[in-house]
Parts: sequence; C-alpha cells; structure tokens
Amino acid sequence: MIDPAIDPENIAAAPLDFRWSPRGKGLQTVLRVFDGERLIDTDTIDLGKKTKRDDYAARLAEEHGIPAEDVEAELLRITNERSAANEPPPPLPEDDLAEQTRAALEQTDPEVQAEASRLLEDPALIDRIEADIEAAGVAGEHDLRLTLYLVGTSRLLPRPLAAIVQGQSSSGKSFTVERVAKLFPPEAVVLATQMTPQALFHAPPGSLSHRWVVAGERSRIENDDRAEATRALREMLSGGRLTKMMPAKVDGEIQTVTIEQEGPIAFVESTTSARVFEEDANRCIMLSTDERRSQTKTIMRRLALVASGKIRSDESRVVARHHAMQRLLERRSIVIPFAERLAELLEVFADRVECRRAYPMLLALVQASTLLHQRQRKTDQDGRLIAEPADYAVAARLLSGPLARTIGESLSDPARRFLDRLLAEVDDPIDPMPAPFSAKDVRRRLKTGQSTTNAYLAELEDKGFLDRADPAPTGRGRPPKAWKPTGRDGAGVDVLPPACEMFPEGSPQKTEKIHPPQPR
Repeated sequence: MIDPAIDPENIAAAPLDFRWSPRGKGLQTVLRVFDGERLIDTDTIDLGKKTKRDDYAARLAEEHGIPAEDVEAELLRITNERSAANEPPPPLPEDDLAEQTRAALEQTDPEVQAEASRLLEDPALIDRIEADIEAAGVAGEHDLRLTLYLVGTSRLLPRPLAAIVQGQSSSGKSFTVERVAKLFPPEAVVLATQMTPQALFHAPPGSLSHRWVVAGERSRIENDDRAEATRALREMLSGGRLTKMMPAKVDGEIQTVTIEQEGPIAFVESTTSARVFEEDANRCIMLSTDERRSQTKTIMRRLALVASGKIRSDESRVVARHHAMQRLLERRSIVIPFAERLAELLEVFADRVECRRAYPMLLALVQASTLLHQRQRKTDQDGRLIAEPADYAVAARLLSGPLARTIGESLSDPARRFLDRLLAEVDDPIDPMPAPFSAKDVRRRLKTGQSTTNAYLAELEDKGFLDRADPAPTGRGRPPKAWKPTGRDGAGVDVLPPACEMFPEGSPQKTEKIHPPQPR
C-alpha cells in the first residue's frame, strides 16, 4: 500500500494507469497503479486465479476508492496480455522460408544475382565453388570443404546429409565449418554453438525445416547420459521430424500435450574425440581434418601471403554471390538412373548392417550434386532432375574413404597416419620400438597427447590393426595395457570405384525419356 494519505476521491476521479511485469512462473504478475507519474499502489498476484483477482479489486476499492468493476476490467485486460506473452510463438507458415528467400533475392544487387546465375550454369561449377571457399579463407582441406558445402546444399532434399568433423585441437575443423557455413544465406542456417537435449523440440515450429543446423563442438564425454542427450538429434536425422508427449499446465490443470517439430535438417558438428557414440556416428558422414605437415605448411603459406598483401580477396563479394546462388536453387525431385548399379557396388559388404546407412548417404550426396547442378541437368517426363555420371564422380571422390570407414573396412585418415608412424617406429632399423608396447611408450616415441594416443590405439585395436598383448610385469601394481601389430598396414579399401570404371560407356543407362533443361 502506497501513500495512504492520498485523498481517495481525487484518485477515483483521475484517470489511472495500470502497469504490469511478469514474475516467476505461470501468471504471477507484479501490478503497479499510477496516478499520472505518481505510484499509488503495487502488489504481486496470480492472475490465473479468479479469487486473487477479486481480492485485489476489493482491496483497491476499499483503500483507494477505485471502483471494483474498473479494476476487474483492467485485470482482465492484463490477464489476456500476460497469457499471450506466455504462449509459444505461432507456427511459421509453411512457405515462410520461401518467402524469406524471395524477399532477400528482391533486395540482392542485380549484378551479384547475375553472377550467381552464371555460376549455376558454369560447367566448372565444382571448381568455382572450391576456389570461392579458398577465397573465403579455407586453405587446403579440398575434400572436407567441398563435402561440407554439399551437406549444406542437401538441406533442400527430402533426406539431407549429416556430418561429424573430427580432428585434434587447433587442426582447423571449427574454422572450416564456420567458413563454409558463412557462404549460405542466414535464413538457411541455424547456428547452435551448444544444444541442450530438448533444444530441437522447443525451437519455434517450422524453424528447422530444410535448414542446415551447424552445431558447435561435440562433448568429449561418451556415455549413456550423452547417448540420451543426442537421442532427439538421431530421431530428427533418421525420421525428418520429432514428436514428443509431455505434461504441461493448461487452464490451470496438468494435461498431456504433444509437441511436434518438422524437419528435415542437414547437420554438422565437430569434435576432438577420436571415438564417437556409434548410434550417432553411423547416421553421419565421418570426416577428418588434414593433420599432415604439408597441410600445416599450406595454411602458414596462405597466412603469409595475406599478411604481405600478395593475396587480396573480396570476401564480401564471394559471400554475397553464394547467398544469391543458394537462394536461386529450387527444391526439385531427383532420379538416379544408376541407383541399382550403386547398390551392387556395396553388395559385397552386405554382411555389415552399416551398409543400410551407407547406401542412403551415397544416394543423398549424388542428389546434392545433381541439385547443385540443376540448371545443367536434364529432366524426365515428370519434370524430375536426372543425375549424371559427373554427380557420381563427385560422390566417389568425397565418400569412398568415409564410407569405407562407416562399414568398418578402413581407418579414419588421422588413425591411418598414426598407424603408419607407429609401424615406422616398430620397424626402425636403428632404434626399433619394442613390441608389445604401452600407450606411454607410444606417446614418448610419437610425441602425441594422452587422449589422442589412447583414442587411436583403441580404434586400431577395434579395426584389427593391433592385438592386445600380455604386458611385461613391472613388479609393482597392475601393469599397463600393451599392444602388438597384427601385420596389417593402413591401406584403405576402395569401396567406390572411380566414374571411369563405373561408367566405361561414358553415361549411365537411361531408362526414361530425357528432356533438355527447361529455360528459366
């Protein structure tokens, strides 16, 4: 109660201003009543309870002479405003993304838009994209950066791609992801440096559909709690939508409500961990940064050229061109005439259930390349784009290694290089490293960190490149784990043959009538 000496008759005659602010959960609200600029009353009440509203109106009438019906009318208005503030944002219209894209194109510099159109029609489109990514600051990492670009483009497909980029700290994985994502228009990308387990469920309805979700660094913790935390992500990647039933308070009562979140999404995250929870890993293309000495020299050389002024790049122009190009892309149905031939390629690995996920990844990357080249691809009688051998060539170049790893036939590139160094130490003609060896022996000889060494040794053992050996007794406590080589080298398996072997005739068998691209 504020200033009881105020004359109630004067207050009742003057226009009053009721102001409110939320407090806590539900409809708990702080109310302030002003006479002009003078505060005459303040209180906190639960607007969701009629008895509380009635008591408040009665008190103002008694203490300040304000008619109860006037207070009740104000409380009703405030309750409606407060309730609206508590409601989730309204669903985005299905064509909201398309509308944003059209509006952005209308505001795009006509010259930039013309550049983007020419780029989409350029037969050397892939080479041009790689050059632009390098101009945006990514030196080297040719396969990684192009794969990421196609992952982002795949957001427009019915079943987009997902990827996890692995690499040691400071290897440039986050930088590469960030730079490639910058080439995509803001309405197409959802940046999420960190995601809680329920984040996808509670995003604004429709805000994820056909977006590229660019997450940050993945947690190094891999346990049952972490697996549960990423379950929603796995469901979105597999099914393209989320559905969750949960209790919620509706009109003062606890009721079960259904939350639905429509996808699909393209996805990428990075991690320093060499081991990723299997259920997450087999839904994603597992990519690695190039940690070789030659890549470090490439990065340093480019930084030196930029610092010395010998490289000048109009990055803003490159970004604007790619924003326009991605906005010009249309969602199109795509057919792959050689899909059965692709299935036959993987049949030799059919005893591995991982092939059931590897094959859709291959199809999706072929489709992403076709979609990117939509102005250069022919259509069938139903207006669907037809994938060409060139699209397979892109997929074979980028996916042969990752798919071999997915189906368990090969190591990751960093682990393979680790094995090469390890075997070189074991076979050193002057000072060979004795086998069996412990993780400490390996760290000392290869000068690698503890977590990196342990992770690679575990991967090499899992894939059959190292065998567990009986450790040498130390005389005190439990002896450390020890390993010995199995005799296998790190040579990869060619899961996908090059396009010249896949299509020796120069083009796939055409099973449908083909029409030339339609003018736009």
